[in-house]
Formats: sequence, structure tokens, C-alpha cells
Amino acid sequence: MKPIKIVVVLMVVMLGCFTMACSEHRISRESAYTSDLTSLNYSQYGRPPIPVKILLLIPDEFDRFELLSNYKTGGTRYTLGRDAEREMKEAFGIEFAKVEVLHVQSEDTAMEMLSPNDPKNAQVRAYDYVAIPKFLHADSMERHEKYGFEIDLQVEFTAIDGSSVTIKGHGKSMIEMYAQSTREKGANLTLQYAVSALLDGIEKQRDFFLNR
Repeated sequence: MKPIKIVVVLMVVMLGCFTMACSEHRISRESAYTSDLTSLNYSQYGRPPIPVKILLLIPDEFDRFELLSNYKTGGTRYTLGRDAEREMKEAFGIEFAKVEVLHVQSEDTAMEMLSPNDPKNAQVRAYDYVAIPKFLHADSMERHEKYGFEIDLQVEFTAIDGSSVTIKGHGKSMIEMYAQSTREKGANLTLQYAVSALLDGIEKQRDFFLNR
């Protein structure tokens, strides 16, 4: 093999290894044990904002969603729904050019608004996409003097032409049991990991949002 071909092959291999390392780093931020309870900066995850307008429809059942832990050291109630709305509004506000929030009675109500025959459909059609979030799973655990949380979120994006894509985000964390406030911070941090995973999913589906 000629020297120049050897150099090219090595560069390709090194680039591939670097790409894999970056991918693994992103995943580890969502699942690895951590003692750092600093809030995530969503702006570091995405590219320039996608030039579309998003209407985030928040069903009441999502807004009221709670997780009641069963810790041996005492249960705690976490109001995840309102925190998730805040986190998604911040994250999507970075990912998309414009994001507005509208509260609706239920997920069924949100889906009905997508129908051209629904009286509120005109309000929906003022946006490029409608986003309907949903909690798929939320759990807590306590082991070896550590608190653990696991949260799965789903957001269904529907375009004005009727096409849709469903994106899921998984967040997981394990933190030290060194202060009472750790529980609330740990739950919120895990929620942020789940939202950042949603951003990863949006980035992978970026063509869906740009080619309509």
C-alpha cells in the first residue's frame, strides 16, 4: 500500500473512533452515576434552530403527572409534569425558531384538534407542527446509599400536512444520598436528561422538520 493511502486509511479510522466516542459520551450523560447536580445547558446539544413554528399542546394528565417514590427512608412526591413542561419549553425554544404552549383538557382533545373538522383546528394550523408530550415511564430506586431515577418521555410531532414522527427520550441517573434535597434535584436532573435525549432524537430526524 502506498504511503498516501496508509495516511488516508488512518485518518478515516481515527475519525470513526472520535465519532463513536462522542456518541458514547452523549449516552453516558443520560445514564451514568453522577454527584454533579448542575442543571443542563440545552444550547450545547443542537445546531442552529430549525426554522419552524411549534405548538406544544400540554394535556391535563401530563401537566398533573406525579411520581410517588417508595424509598425505605421515606416516600417523596415529585410533580414531574409541570417541570417537564418547563424543561421542554426551554429546550424546544433553542431547537426550534418559535415555540408556544397551549394547555388542553386531554390527549384525546389534543388529537381532535388536528382534525380539519375541529373548531380549534384553525388555531393549530397557524403553526408548522403540533407537539403532544406523554410520560411513558417514571420510576425511583434506592440502593447502596444512592438514589436512582428513570424517566421516559415521548413527543409526537404532527405537521400541517398530516405526516408525523414520534420521538422518545430516556433519562437515568444515580446520585449520592448525602442530603434531603438530593431527591428533588436528582428527579429534576433525570428529567433534564430525558429532555436532552429528545433533542438528540429531533436532531436525528432533522430532515423531517426541514423537508415539509
